[in-house]
Amino acid sequence: MTLVDLVVLAVVALAAWRGWRRGGTSLVLSLAGAVLGVIAGAAIAGWWDAASTPLLIACVLVAGLIGLGLGRRLADTLAARAGGRYARPVLVDRIVGVVAHGGLALVVCVLAGAAAMAVGPAWASRAAEGSGVLTTAADHLPTPAQVAGQVPGLERVTAIGADR
Repeated sequence: MTLVDLVVLAVVALAAWRGWRRGGTSLVLSLAGAVLGVIAGAAIAGWWDAASTPLLIACVLVAGLIGLGLGRRLADTLAARAGGRYARPVLVDRIVGVVAHGGLALVVCVLAGAAAMAVGPAWASRAAEGSGVLTTAADHLPTPAQVAGQVPGLERVTAIGADR
C-alpha cells in the first residue's frame, strides 16, 4: 500500500460519506443528463456537418452542459416534491449516494493519475504507476476508444489527442 493508495482511498471514503449524507439522486440525474446531452450533441453535430471536428466539440460541450443542467433541475424538482432539497434522504437514496459519489471520486482519481503519468513530473508518474488501487481501477474502466465507439462522432474527439 503506497501513499497514493492511501490518498485515493481517503478521497473515495470522503466522497462516499458525502453521498451517504446527501443522497445520490441529484448526482445520478445530473450525470445521466450530461451523458444524454453528449450523445445528443454528437448526433446533432453529425447531422449538421459531419466533417467539422470543432463543431462536434462545441455541440458535445454545449449539449452536455445543457443535459447536466436539465438533470440537476429534475433532481431539484423531485427534491422539492419530497419536502425540500436537504431533507433527510431515505436508505435507498443514501446507498445510491455512496455508490455514485464514491465511484465518481474513484474515476476522477484514475483520470488524475493518468494525467500525472502523461504530462506530470517523473516522480508523480512513478507514484501513479506504483498505485495498486489506481491500476486495478483503471483495468476495470473502459478505454476512451471503447466509449467513443458507442457514441457516433466521438471517435474524432478521442483521435485529436492521438494525432499529436
